[in-house]
Amino acid sequence: MNQLNQILARLRSRQALIALAVVLLLLNIGRLAINKYFEYYKDIESKQALLSQYQISTRNIATVRSRLQQIKDQEKKIDSLMFTGNSRREITSAMQIKIQELLSSSGLSPESLRPSSQSAKDEDNQYSDIVVKTRLTGNFENFIQFLKKLYTLDYLFKIENFTIQPFKNSELKIFLELKGFYRLTTGSEKNNSDT
Repeated sequence: MNQLNQILARLRSRQALIALAVVLLLLNIGRLAINKYFEYYKDIESKQALLSQYQISTRNIATVRSRLQQIKDQEKKIDSLMFTGNSRREITSAMQIKIQELLSSSGLSPESLRPSSQSAKDEDNQYSDIVVKTRLTGNFENFIQFLKKLYTLDYLFKIENFTIQPFKNSELKIFLELKGFYRLTTGSEKNNSDT
């Protein structure tokens, strides 16, 4: 009987151990399930946050596109007012010719017309400017006519500095620094603009 009691005691303890193992297994499975649930929940929250950011971004896309188009239009307008060419030397020559034409049509006599030296660092910039220094003679009416033509010109010039001094009779000696703006073109841009 003792042996039977021992066997039953062993069975009870085995059953208790098995029951305990099953309970621990169920608790572990429950813990894993809860961790998966929270993992999915966090994933859903992050996706909802991304979705709300996307909705905010796309809500303003029409205004962003409109603003981008305005900026592109302004860029085209400004580019159309700039001198263009393949090199700085070519552009400088074109500026000098244009200024000479304006001076001649206004009745001013240029004594000197030369570009100021510029550092080599600006040589490679696509957009830059060139300052042209001029020394002129003429009367005040001719100078006013020159200014009027300069500011109605289809090119972007800015008067950096000027000095007017009396010369002979009603004539004036005018020292003028004009800044002209330019855009360097590449070979592919030139080909595209030609077609």
